Amino acid sequence: MPLYEYACPDCRRDCELLIRGQEQPICPSCGGRQLNKLLSVPAPHTAGSSSKALPSCGPNPSGDCGLPQCSSGRCLME
Repeated sequence: MPLYEYACPDCRRDCELLIRGQEQPICPSCGGRQLNKLLSVPAPHTAGSSSKALPSCGPNPSGDCGLPQCSSGRCLME
């Protein structure tokens, strides 16, 4: 089952939810139903015995990864 990230405009919180089939996402903080689905950066699978590096995005030559969080001092790539 996929995990999706949502932002709640009512309480201004982000959350990850497991959504099955046609379920309607509900904010776990305030119970709001008007959630905005966020775009997520996929994480590469790292388990296993392979010593080869897996493809993932690396540092941007400009100094940030381009995500909005980087300009706020909260980088998800670290």
